[in-house]
Amino acid sequence: MSPSTLFPADNGLSFQTFQRYDRFLRGLMIDRQAWFAARDLARLTNSDVSGRTTRKLDPDQYRWERLVGSREDELLVSESGLYTLLLVYFYRPENRNLRQWLSNEVVPVLRDAQLPAGSAPPPCLARGAGLPAGGARMARQRLAAPRRHRPRA
Repeated sequence: MSPSTLFPADNGLSFQTFQRYDRFLRGLMIDRQAWFAARDLARLTNSDVSGRTTRKLDPDQYRWERLVGSREDELLVSESGLYTLLLVYFYRPENRNLRQWLSNEVVPVLRDAQLPAGSAPPPCLARGAGLPAGGARMARQRLAAPRRHRPRA
């Protein structure tokens, strides 16, 4: 993956380009949501992603916008729409790897690029597994408790 950033211009929205094998995917953040060029998604999945495809998506999962360097508006698909297309409408077992690449590499890069300079990303919830402060400690204590003290189900 090699992101490259185009800078804002008066004639369209700027985007980042990501490469997977020999194919490119343009992505950008609009209103704190990740959006992707549907034409690039079609090349990545060897599928037909067109205006007709939008009938399968909810209205908040697609939009038409002009991107830098484009003469016409491009069909963009939101992150939610992207996963819907990959896992429901264009399901193939190999799309699982594509989804993992998007979830673990592409979307975090897009989100990190939107952070103001000098600010750190929010702390990971994995340590406390989403538990309130002290909740992880309490969970460890419950797991360490002898079997006879555990409530029966």
